[in-house]
Amino acid sequence: MSIVTEYASSESSWPISTAPQVVAEVHRDLASVRAAWAELEEVAPASVYQTRAFLIPWLETIGRARKIEPFFIVARDRRGRVMALLPFGIERRGRWRRALFLGGKESNFNLGLFRPGVELSGQDLRMLLLAAAKALGPDAPHVYSLKNQPFEWEGVPNPFALLPHRLSPSFAYATRLGTSAESFLAAKLSKNARRRLRKKEARLAEMGPLALAASDSPGLRFKILDAFFSEKIARCEEQAIDADFSNPSVRDFFERLTRPTTTASSWLELYALMLGDRVIATYAGAAHRGQFSAMVNSFDTDPEIAKSSPGDLLLMKLIASQCEKGIAKFDLGIGEARYKKTYCEEAIPLFDVVIGLDASGQVYSALSSLSSRLKSTTKRSPHLFAALRGGKRVGARVWRALKR
Repeated sequence: MSIVTEYASSESSWPISTAPQVVAEVHRDLASVRAAWAELEEVAPASVYQTRAFLIPWLETIGRARKIEPFFIVARDRRGRVMALLPFGIERRGRWRRALFLGGKESNFNLGLFRPGVELSGQDLRMLLLAAAKALGPDAPHVYSLKNQPFEWEGVPNPFALLPHRLSPSFAYATRLGTSAESFLAAKLSKNARRRLRKKEARLAEMGPLALAASDSPGLRFKILDAFFSEKIARCEEQAIDADFSNPSVRDFFERLTRPTTTASSWLELYALMLGDRVIATYAGAAHRGQFSAMVNSFDTDPEIAKSSPGDLLLMKLIASQCEKGIAKFDLGIGEARYKKTYCEEAIPLFDVVIGLDASGQVYSALSSLSSRLKSTTKRSPHLFAALRGGKRVGARVWRALKR
């Protein structure tokens, strides 16, 4: 399939001809792709992280704060029917301009939206990416850095896996739910594990009434968000985790996602384990096509609270509530953790596609490959990972002491 740039029609849209069967467009503004996005969102295999409800607020809050420039590629057939949409952005990182999936590190699964039945070869897709970058002229990225992609979604292969790729450093984790929460939990947790959790729940209940709460009112919504950010910031500082939760744009993003609409409750579901009026653990996530994706969580780090594992207790109650709602699948996103392996029988391998578009981009690609291998080695060596994390914690404590 040959691809040629036809013309630049405006500052925000560049049509590209992909002879003989595809005509593609490059767009730099959100308004020009809304209709195509809405059409594909109804039919294309996609996770909750490709929905407009997630990515538009992200682009307008976190994306704007990170100076992400929208870069959408829309492919159509010769009759004008939309075939694919690639929701990219361009970010400057040091000397490089990188094209990456919108959603950044807040997205656990990155995908393009392809109409069912559309078949593109690896060569077709590569030529499309190269032509789209060329159409941007001096604004073109140096490199495509398309990370954390699943090999398939909803049983449909991801076309990007046809391109040269490497495994991402971390897997994601998911599980199939049943209609009976009791049966599901009995299958996942041993009798001893359930007994320990009951004891921990009883210990907390001695301190006050214990209950699962959801953000079904504005007052509770802000109470849960306040607790989440307070707990998350404290935890990240203690563990020397590089995160942006103290950035106002991140709070703006979550407030946008949890804002009730005139016709429905908020898109993002907030759950909290309440000890009386105190929030001691939180989870936030959203459902899409029968799959609930847990996006973020936190727990109270007070030793008297934390020793009773409020996060584990909340997760157990959250999963039970999703079973009762008839949710078929539940995922806990990217990253290795004991609690994920406890509940999730499916480890989802992810892959990265990094394409350097010029000499500078080739340098970035090589450095990215080296960094990925180092991360993979570290994560797959428990002793090395623990030593690195311990060193970061010590460094963080020293830095906090110096700032006092």
